[in-house]
Amino acid sequence: MLANGWELTTLGEVMEFKNGLNFTKADSGQLIKIVGVSDFKNHSELKDLNNLEVVNIAKIRDGELLTDGDLLFVRSNGNKNLIGRCLFFPKVNERVSFSGFTIRGRANQKRVIPDYIATLAISPLMKQQISRNGGGTNISNLSQQILNDIVFALPPMSEQKKITQIISTWNKAIATTEKLLANSQKQKQALMQQLLTGKKRFPEFNQDWISLKIGSLLKEIKRPIEWCDEQDYQLLSVKRRSEGIVLREVLKGHQILTKKMNLAHKGDFLISKMQVVHGAMGLVTEVFDKHHISDSYIILAPKNKDSIDIHFFSWYCKHPLMYHKAYLCSYGVHIEKMTFNLQMFMNEYICIPPTIEEQQKIAKLLSIADDEIETLQDKLNHLKDEKKALMQQLLTGKRRVKVIQ
Repeated sequence: MLANGWELTTLGEVMEFKNGLNFTKADSGQLIKIVGVSDFKNHSELKDLNNLEVVNIAKIRDGELLTDGDLLFVRSNGNKNLIGRCLFFPKVNERVSFSGFTIRGRANQKRVIPDYIATLAISPLMKQQISRNGGGTNISNLSQQILNDIVFALPPMSEQKKITQIISTWNKAIATTEKLLANSQKQKQALMQQLLTGKKRFPEFNQDWISLKIGSLLKEIKRPIEWCDEQDYQLLSVKRRSEGIVLREVLKGHQILTKKMNLAHKGDFLISKMQVVHGAMGLVTEVFDKHHISDSYIILAPKNKDSIDIHFFSWYCKHPLMYHKAYLCSYGVHIEKMTFNLQMFMNEYICIPPTIEEQQKIAKLLSIADDEIETLQDKLNHLKDEKKALMQQLLTGKRRVKVIQ
């Protein structure tokens, strides 16, 4: 017994483990739903069992069925990052078994609350011991023995219950934020589809959209910089799927492979010659004004600011149609090594609003939607970080909870 009234124990002393079933699609027998590694995904709990695979098993024993409070651990998988991942089953209302690539853990509920073990199972404390006892971060298989030997401090049942209630409150806040984020992302995608195709219009604009060559709206810009091996270069990089521009790294001239560099300004539209087929296009924001880019990036800017709003064009390029145009204007034997032909791209037509005012309003509305998503993502990240820190304190007894007797 520890000084704080907690007990130092192991998972093997409070849980019983069992490997899952091995089967083939050619087997015959009774049909049963089965949980496999593919059902884990990013879940910590599995409440919906409707989409599980149904297989034939010759004979099912009671111990091979999941029940309320069981946990499943990934035992073996081609992706080593999944090994040790845990899935909790708070309620099981039907006959469900589990595959041979998993290990089922069942708590002795006279000593430990299953929800508490489920919380412990996703903590760094558990992950670190699985890695250490399994021979390192590249562990190939999880065994019952590795799980049995995991050491942890176990509080009294009343304190376990209070800790799980606190963590549950955080889980609900995270789940609510995740749902809001997913809804906002779907709404943004629907808004983009409607606004960027003219299916949804603002009431004050009623002129027909016009079809114009990209080359009649935009021009290539080059701002070559003078090279110096001792100079620091803050290089920009354009992420795939039009996710924006990031600061790649700060390098000395002698560390950079290519000696051809350009200077990017706020409002420049960048295209990666090698990655454009994957959506590597983006707008330089004020944060990255006057940063350096390699010669593998193309800079586009409006020929006439009264004809095309660059923010609108940046949003327009996030539409799948523009990904397809970029693909058609690229050549190469493998998609990962295709090279972009700017001249072909400039000869492509796009259909856009005829007035700069409508373009700007579309861009502004989509930017507002993007800001909402960013705010929700920041909130979600903060909640997860706070929960992780709280779990570390609560599960080790560094922070105690008040239990009303």
